Amino acid sequence: MTRISITPRFVLDYTVGLYGGQVEVVTKDIGATIGTEIRDENGMRICAYRPGTGHPSTAEEIAGYHLREALENVVANYGDAQQPLSREVAAQLRDVVAGEQKWDPAAEEGTWL
Repeated sequence: MTRISITPRFVLDYTVGLYGGQVEVVTKDIGATIGTEIRDENGMRICAYRPGTGHPSTAEEIAGYHLREALENVVANYGDAQQPLSREVAAQLRDVVAGEQKWDPAAEEGTWL
């Protein structure tokens, strides 16, 4: 029997100076809360956490706030970007969500991988 899996995705596009990029926000209902995973343009996980909400749309909105804070940190450190800053954005995102409750999607039953 073939297993079919549908994973909702939400993409946040951003621009910093002359450089633009995007991150993908993937949410999963994991009981009383929503697991949130933020991935880079290549689908690689940047971070995964539990934002403390039971609503996917709120989790996506929170991810947007985290991204904005990370981008503000990038601008504070580098000014207007003249080159791709995806590594710096990923590093800042990890720092911003460090206070959130950690979540390991691979440890959950029915993983996305």
